[in-house]
Amino acid sequence: MAKRLLMTFKTLDGATTSLTVDEPRDGLTEAEVREVMDNIIAKNIFETKKGDLFEIKSAEIISTTEEILI
Repeated sequence: MAKRLLMTFKTLDGATTSLTVDEPRDGLTEAEVREVMDNIIAKNIFETKKGDLFEIKSAEIISTTEEILI
């Protein structure tokens, strides 16, 4: 089963944009993710076409399974 952390931010322009991290470690907490997302916003690390990141919208871990047919 593959996992990824999907972090979604609101931008100054009112849009949303997301960052993903493949295979986040097990046991990741809300506080840890929130701290990282707050740092990303505060340090203005990423430049997006939708504007500067302004606030946290959501974060979720998505698990997927693959079923090989052939």
